Amino acid sequence: MSNDAVDGETFKEMMAGVAATVTVVTTISDGEPLGITVTAFTSVSVDPPIVLWCIDKVSASLEAMVAADGFTVNFLDDAAADVATLFATRGADKFGAAGWSPPSVEGAGPVLDAAYGTFECAMTDRIEVGDHWVLFGRVEAGGRRDPSRSPLLYLDRSYAAVDRTPPAGG
Repeated sequence: MSNDAVDGETFKEMMAGVAATVTVVTTISDGEPLGITVTAFTSVSVDPPIVLWCIDKVSASLEAMVAADGFTVNFLDDAAADVATLFATRGADKFGAAGWSPPSVEGAGPVLDAAYGTFECAMTDRIEVGDHWVLFGRVEAGGRRDPSRSPLLYLDRSYAAVDRTPPAGG
């Protein structure tokens, strides 16, 4: 086995083939709502409930997101690709174009109408790793608002939907 690290392009190509749930992470910064599209999100712990998400160091939202007291993870459904694109677009009037409501947890971020579920979180830790920051939050409120809605996925550099047809032979 070689000790050579995988180059960045090989790594990105492999990761493009790993399906990820599309979320929009929101917070409040200087009294204004802020949000970005995120696919680097996962659970960490059940007891207590903790999640993490990653933000690129070149993100325009980096400073505000790292400094925030909390955030909301908005899980987008498969009809919300336009919302995912909106929150991935620099300079867009994100909260003017997307419906939302204030969080129920102090310090968390706006709750998007397009979300089939949410986690409102209190920030617990921040770690700088490679070219990203990893932000951890304790889930204070939220859950699945509509179990009939399916998640929006990101796969091979485009949005995809879940096919709920059982696999053949399974």
